Amino acid sequence: MIKLKPVFLCLLLWFLGSTGFVLGQTEVPVIKNTDTDPIVYCSDSVYVAQGIFVQNIQIDADDKGMQVSIVNYERGEDKLGYEVVSPLKYNWNDSKGTLEISGVGTDEQYREAISKVFYYNQSGTRSVGTREFAIGLLDADYLPATEHFYQYIAQRGIRWTTAKAEAEKMTYYGLQGYLATITSSVENDFIYSKIDGVGWIGGSDADKEGDWYWKTGPEAGTLFWRGTSNGTAFGFAYWNNGEPNNVQKSWGDDEDYAHMVVNPGGKARSWNDLSDEGDKNNPEGYYYPQGYVVEFGGMENLKLQLSATAYIEVRESKRPELDYTKVKTLFCGTMSATVDLFFQNSDPLVELIPLDSGVTVQNPLTTKPKITVKDYGQYYFQLNTIDEASCPYIDTVMFEFHNQPQAIFDLDENECYGYNLQLSYSGENFEEAEFIWYYNDAEFESGIGVDSVTIPLGFENIDRSVALKVNEQGCIDSSLALEVKVKPNIIVSVENEEGCSPLIVEFSANTSKPAESYLWDFNDESNSTDQNPTHKFLNLEDERKTFDISLTVLDINGCENTAVYDTLVKVYPVPIAGFDFSPQEVLITAPKVEFTNTSHAASLYLWDFGDSTFSYGTDPVHSYKEMGAYNMTLEVGNNFGCADTIVKQVSVVFDKINPPTAFSPNATLQDDQEFRLNAEGVLNDGYKLLIFNRWGELVFETDTQEQGWDGTMSNGNYAPSGVYTWVLEYNDFMGGSHKQIGNVILLF
Repeated sequence: MIKLKPVFLCLLLWFLGSTGFVLGQTEVPVIKNTDTDPIVYCSDSVYVAQGIFVQNIQIDADDKGMQVSIVNYERGEDKLGYEVVSPLKYNWNDSKGTLEISGVGTDEQYREAISKVFYYNQSGTRSVGTREFAIGLLDADYLPATEHFYQYIAQRGIRWTTAKAEAEKMTYYGLQGYLATITSSVENDFIYSKIDGVGWIGGSDADKEGDWYWKTGPEAGTLFWRGTSNGTAFGFAYWNNGEPNNVQKSWGDDEDYAHMVVNPGGKARSWNDLSDEGDKNNPEGYYYPQGYVVEFGGMENLKLQLSATAYIEVRESKRPELDYTKVKTLFCGTMSATVDLFFQNSDPLVELIPLDSGVTVQNPLTTKPKITVKDYGQYYFQLNTIDEASCPYIDTVMFEFHNQPQAIFDLDENECYGYNLQLSYSGENFEEAEFIWYYNDAEFESGIGVDSVTIPLGFENIDRSVALKVNEQGCIDSSLALEVKVKPNIIVSVENEEGCSPLIVEFSANTSKPAESYLWDFNDESNSTDQNPTHKFLNLEDERKTFDISLTVLDINGCENTAVYDTLVKVYPVPIAGFDFSPQEVLITAPKVEFTNTSHAASLYLWDFGDSTFSYGTDPVHSYKEMGAYNMTLEVGNNFGCADTIVKQVSVVFDKINPPTAFSPNATLQDDQEFRLNAEGVLNDGYKLLIFNRWGELVFETDTQEQGWDGTMSNGNYAPSGVYTWVLEYNDFMGGSHKQIGNVILLF
C-alpha cells in the first residue's frame, strides 16, 4: 500500500477529487529528478539519478515500492547495480531492464535508494548513444515519450469487451484508465518489453468490418487501419504476418478486436485480430486471452509528477592502458629518472601527480616526466588521462628507485676447504634483498635475507664452483663462478664392523685423487698407515663398546682431510659359561643332581642334561632315570647375540642289587616261582651266583643273570623248604666289581 501524507490544501483537494484521485486532505506526492542533463558513461559505473527527489510517498507494504527502468534497454549490455539501503529489497529483471526496489519505507529511504542506483555496460562492444531511464512507482510503468502510465492486468479468459469496461473503471492517482492505444513503435516496444503486455489493446473493427479504430482513451474514434493483412495504415499499426484476417469462428463470431501476439513463431511485438472471447476452445493455445494492457494519461488536464527521467550518454571509450612492455618502472642505483609513458593503442592527454610529498615531478603534463625522490623505495603517482572521447580516467601507477647491489663474497681460492664451505655476502644493502647462492651452476639456497650459507662439498670426484646473485627490490647483480679447492675426498668401506669380541674388522680407503699418505686411528691406542688395514677389536667389559674411527689423508696437492666416523665399530661382550653340580657321584638309587650356574656376563641359559631333556633356568635341579654317563651342556648368551658353551660329564652309577627274601615254585605269579638276581647295569661278564643249604653244600650255580634258581637240586628233585644262603659276584657297566651275600626262603 502507498499512502500520501495529509495537509490542508483546499485547491489541490478539489482538483484531485474532480479527477477521481483521492478525496480528503492530502499533500502532493512528488517524484522528480532535479538533474536531467545527460551523464557521460565512459567505462566506470555512474549513478543514474543522484538528483532524485521523492516527497509525500509512504510505502506501507512489502510488495510495493519504486523502480528504475531503462526505457531503450539493450539486453546483454545495460545493467543496473545498487548500494543497499536497509531494509529495502532489490530485484533486477534482466528481461525488462528494470530494477525493482520494494519494502516498507519512507520517502527519504526510497530517495536514498534511488540515488544509489548506478549504471554500467557489460558489453565489450557497446551500443553508443543516450540511455533513457524512467523512475516511478512499482504499480505502473511510465513512458517518458508519452508521459503516460501503463499496467498489465493478467486475467485468463477475459473478453475484450469486459477488459475495456474493467480498464475504464481504473484510475491511477486521478488519471482515467483505458485499454491501451498504441500510436508509435516506441510505445509498442515499451508495452511489450516492460509490462509483459500480451493481451487486449484498444483497437476494434466491430462497427465496420475492416475499419480499425481506437475505441478507448484520448484516441477514441481514430482510424488507424483499413482492410485485411494487405490493407492501408492511417496511423501506427504493427500487425503480425497475415493479420488482420477476420477468420470466422465455429461459433459464428468474427475477429473484431486487437490483441498483442504471444505466438513465438510470429513477428515479435506484433498484433493480431481475435474474436471477443479469443480462441476459447483452446485454453492452452497462443490465442487464448491472457489479460489486458491499461493505459493512464491524456484523458484529463492533469500531469502527475509521479515519475522522473534521467539520461546517460554511453560513449565508445576505453581506459587508456600503459604498455608495461615498454614503460620502465624500475630504476636502479639512482634517485632521479625520466620515465616514458607509452600507452596501448591510444594517445591520451596525461598528468602525473606524486602522492608522496618527498617526490618532485618535472614536466608532469607530458609523456616524459622527470621524477626525483629522496630515498630508495616504491612511490605511487596519480595518473590522470583523457581519451579521444573526452572521457577522463584516474589510475595509480608505481615507480621504484632502489640500490644497485654488488654480488660479492669472501672466498680464498688458494685455501683447501673441507666438507662444509661457509660463505658470507660482503656487499652493502639499503633495503630487503633476496640472495640466491649457486653451487656447481645449480641453485643451492635462496631467500630474503639469506646473506650467508654453508655448502657441504661432498666426496664426489668433481670440479666445484660457487656463485651469488643478489636481488634488491628488483635490482640484480650476479657474480662470476669461483672455483673451490677442496680437501681430498675420502671413501671408506668396512667389512664386519659389528659383532662379538674379539672382532676382526677389515677397512679399505679410496680417494678420487691420488693420496700421499693414510693414517688410521682405531680409538684403542693403536693406528695404521696402511690404505686397507685389518684390525682386531676387543671388549672385556659387560656392555657394548663402540669405537670412533678416523682417517687422515694427505693428497698430492698438499690438501689434508680427516674423516671421523662416530661409533663405526661396535663390539659386543662375550659371556663365559660355567657350572658345578652335586653330588659328584650320582647313584641310580638317588639320581637327583643340583646344578650351580657360575657363568659370567650372561643373561640367557640353555641346559642340555644329555638325556633329551632341557631347561632354561638359572640353577636347575634334574633327576636321571637311567644309569649312564651323560654329557651335560650349558649354552649361555647375552642380549647382543654373543654365546659360550661348556660341557661336563655326569655319571649315574649302579648301587646294589635288592634280592627277594623268599620264593615258591608253586606261586601263582611266574616271577615268584624262582629266585633270580639281576639288575640294569649288571654285566654277564664276571657274573656268578651260588646257592648253599644250611650245611654249606652247593645246591645251585649259574654264570648268567638270565637264569634263576627254581628250587631244584642237581639230581632234579626239589630241595626241601627252608632257609638257603646265596653268594653273588658281578661287575657293573662302569667296570666296578661287587660281591653280595644273603639268605632266601624256599616255600612250598
